[in-house]
Amino acid sequence: MRRQWRRLLQLSAARQLQILIVVLLVLISGLVVGALVTAHEQQQTVRNLTLATGPGAQFNKDTLLQMTQAQADWSEAMDGAAPAGRYKAVEPDVEATLHRVASALGRKEIHTSDRVRYAALVERQRSAVTAWFQAARAAERLTDRPAAERDPARALAFERFIAFRQANSELSTLVGHQRDAVRASARKSIGIVLGVVGLGAAGAVLLVLLAGRVVRASVLLPLERLRSVVRRQRAGEVVVRADEHHGSAEIRGLAADYNELVRSRHLLQEEQGRMLEIHRVTLDVARRVRAVEHIDQALEFVCSSLGQGLGVDRVLLYTVDDDGSVEGMAQFHRADLPSLPPLPPSLMGQVAAVNDELRREATVFRLPDLLAPEVRDEPRVGAFHRATGARSLLMVPIGVGEKGLGLLSLMTVDLPRRWRRYEIQGVQQCVSYVAQGVVASRLAHMQEEQVARLTALDRQKTDFMATVSHELRTPLTSISGYLELLQDGDYGQLSGPQLSALGVIERNTVRLRGLIEDLLVLNKIETSGLHSQPENVAVSDIVSAVVEVLGPTAANGKVELVAEPPAADLCVHVDRAQLERALINLGSNAVKFTPAGGRVSLSAERSGDRIAISVTDTGIGIPHDDLTRLGDRFFRASNATAKAIPGTGLGLAIVRTIVEGHGGQMFVASAEGEGTTVRLFLPAAGSASEGSEVGDAAANAR
Repeated sequence: MRRQWRRLLQLSAARQLQILIVVLLVLISGLVVGALVTAHEQQQTVRNLTLATGPGAQFNKDTLLQMTQAQADWSEAMDGAAPAGRYKAVEPDVEATLHRVASALGRKEIHTSDRVRYAALVERQRSAVTAWFQAARAAERLTDRPAAERDPARALAFERFIAFRQANSELSTLVGHQRDAVRASARKSIGIVLGVVGLGAAGAVLLVLLAGRVVRASVLLPLERLRSVVRRQRAGEVVVRADEHHGSAEIRGLAADYNELVRSRHLLQEEQGRMLEIHRVTLDVARRVRAVEHIDQALEFVCSSLGQGLGVDRVLLYTVDDDGSVEGMAQFHRADLPSLPPLPPSLMGQVAAVNDELRREATVFRLPDLLAPEVRDEPRVGAFHRATGARSLLMVPIGVGEKGLGLLSLMTVDLPRRWRRYEIQGVQQCVSYVAQGVVASRLAHMQEEQVARLTALDRQKTDFMATVSHELRTPLTSISGYLELLQDGDYGQLSGPQLSALGVIERNTVRLRGLIEDLLVLNKIETSGLHSQPENVAVSDIVSAVVEVLGPTAANGKVELVAEPPAADLCVHVDRAQLERALINLGSNAVKFTPAGGRVSLSAERSGDRIAISVTDTGIGIPHDDLTRLGDRFFRASNATAKAIPGTGLGLAIVRTIVEGHGGQMFVASAEGEGTTVRLFLPAAGSASEGSEVGDAAANAR
């Protein structure tokens, strides 16, 4: 019984409900059928009583009353106390009443056998009635006859009436018994109906109680236990599990699903913890690789971080150079494991090839178990296992773009391991930082070498320029001396063409001397800086000196040189010689690039705490595209080069250097074919200390 009860409780709630519904349907159906059958029988009983036996008994009594009345009327008529023949009027009524008796007792509500008996008694009664009326009429006709003839006729009529009464009494008795039986049956049917209804109601109550107990045992109690488990889980009891062995199938399935969900959640939490750990390792690697100056230390840190963060036994990291040879090695190993010696040459030579293969296919090489039957017979796998003792392996290539930089290997020694996707992604991200670090280290090394080479070249260039400049001045001085002797006629009179040729030589000598002087100035600035001795100088004095120097050159070129007299209080804090040189360079350029009949003007004005000195010409101007390169060494405007105007391209470079060395600025505004304006902004004498500090800083920077 207990086993059946347990099986019932372990059925699904739907199955239990189905069984309950089926039992209820059977019970209700039985009750309905019983009620219908009983109701039908009761209906038959009622119809029997109301349409058959009841009316039949009553009609039979009516027949008796009518015949009794007829007998009394006949007796009185025979005695002369009543009119003769009055009893005859009753005969049709008796016949009609007998007919009603026959009709009532002949209905189908009465059993066939009873109907046959009733019909026989009714017919017997009818015959007795007919015989009585015949005997009564016969006796009535003998009223006037002697007693001997009259008395036998009257006696016969009495006998016939007794025969009728016997037949009527038998029918009345039989119908009465039948009616009583029907009534008893009706009462019994009602009792049966009440009993069936009571039993059905009791069965329904018991069934509901049983269903409640089943629901409580198979649904409610397991649900309450499951809810308690959920509350305990929420409170932090991670080891508690739901009961999967009690309750309905749905509850047990729900408990199993809940346990699986809890297990999956724990696995997910563990996996998230490992992912966070890998993310932390990745951040540490990124930070350390960028911070460490020596790449070897960074590689050792990467191996150690990955080994501890991923819980592997060994980590090997090889870097390769441009020709594919192994350049460096870093490794990590578990505390109880020894360091690995270098790999055999057969494996070492394949590092670059494996890197290229993995990078070409944009993948990694992973083996959960090197001793698995499907891979352990491969030559490279077997050789690597023998060399390292690895049981599982993950290889990730290191590279940038199409350039391979090395190979990273992670291994477990004792047990196989399934390499998860997020672990591989974390290792790949670390490898990308390693690649950046390797490239940065190599670039830094290359830059150091290049800087050293460029420094040496610059020093050689400076030495060369200084040497060449000094060496060129000696023969140039000799050339200038002998040229002057020839022009003076010390070696005889010269013809006009000869003097013209000497003029060309003289101009190029002057040009070469200017180039040498400019080179010496720039070389001096580069080697020892712009050594200035600033002082407060009146701007009018400097402008006058420049006009005095440039006057003959302007007159020879038929260019009008104008100096707008500056205000007397305009003073600058500069090295006078250097500023005069800068203004002479600007003025000579203006005169040189201004055609005959043009104009060159010098002016000065105050601009805030600075003095603005302007040199303006109406010369050929500077193309717009060349303005950004003005001040670069050896750069000349394209229109000046096209017109073959002599120049070195160093003048503006010297001017800019001098001006910025004094803490000033130079601005050039020009329009091709219209002229050029160069403005120098220099510190006024009031801001001498600031200008001096700025100038020294600029000079030291250069």
